[in-house]
Amino acid sequence: MPLDYPTDPFSAVTHAAPYDYYRRLADGPPLRFDASLDCWLATGAAGVHAVLAHPACHVRPLGLAVPHNLAGTPCGAIFAELVRMNEGERHAVPKQVLAHALGQVDLARLHARTLHLAQEPLPGSAAGLNDALFELPLFAMADLLGFAPAQWPALAAWTRDFVACLSPLSNGAQLAGAQAATEALLQRFTVLLQDEEALPGSLLHDVVAGARQAGWHASGGVLANLVGLLSQTCDATAGLLGNAVVALRVQPELSTQLSAAPELWPAMLREVGRHDPSIHNTRRYTAQDVEFNGVLVPQGQMIVVVLASAVHAELGFGHGRHVCPGQSIAHAIATACLQAWAGALERLPLAWTYLPSLNARIPVFSPGEMK
Repeated sequence: MPLDYPTDPFSAVTHAAPYDYYRRLADGPPLRFDASLDCWLATGAAGVHAVLAHPACHVRPLGLAVPHNLAGTPCGAIFAELVRMNEGERHAVPKQVLAHALGQVDLARLHARTLHLAQEPLPGSAAGLNDALFELPLFAMADLLGFAPAQWPALAAWTRDFVACLSPLSNGAQLAGAQAATEALLQRFTVLLQDEEALPGSLLHDVVAGARQAGWHASGGVLANLVGLLSQTCDATAGLLGNAVVALRVQPELSTQLSAAPELWPAMLREVGRHDPSIHNTRRYTAQDVEFNGVLVPQGQMIVVVLASAVHAELGFGHGRHVCPGQSIAHAIATACLQAWAGALERLPLAWTYLPSLNARIPVFSPGEMK
């Protein structure tokens, strides 16, 4: 085994070549206890799907709806309302409202609009590409929600600051910045909701109309999940885009094929999602004793669900009850960006490492060529 082989699922996320390690995990038991990590691992397609589908495997520990470091803060108030981070009846109607609104988005129009946005300007350097991976998807989502272009850069910066608080690796300065960013985002959404001219035809209009029709009257919950639409666009879409750029660089024949047949771009992105996904693991917590094929996991245990070990399954946007309903939107945005950037990217000399993270695989590009 190579000396730099990943030692656990968390170090694998940012490893240059983790997939032999993931295949070894998939060849082992689908559910096992890892004493060194003091948690359970669900691996391979069987283990991953079983845990994600089990109703007693929740996204938060029992009695801890909000992480300790966010309790009593503006970030914590948003976290408590996010439908993808919570279970139970209180979040069932909001989840249906958001899924329905996202399902109504005109993907062809979104693709055309993003294609236009991504060309102004094209990434001209590695640093410019790093910024674009995050900014362009957030600009496209802000546009979809109904915000004016002049507001997009601030919204993107605040969203990135807010997302920082969701990571266990965040420091005190990042947590403080996230609180200020949260208040700014809530204020901007509140103003937009009051601007009736901005609502018709926007995603925000569809969410608000759906909430009213479904009887979801908790304005704080609506605002929190609108912020969630921006935050959920951030890391997963940046990772999808960045890993697609890596694929184009290590497989140069792809560029030739895509240039000759642009209709293959969506299929290429799906392949990236299967072979080098943006999200490599997630967590579940047992709300009661659960049994998987004879293996008993007691109540209150954490299970690290190693999505990347479910070889060739497209799980970077989740699966089951907490699958991301915006996956098709992320793919439409990413496809348009890559099409717009294709020529410029071919001219950029690029090397890459990965952003520090325990679950998201997002390249950081620098000038140079990988050896």
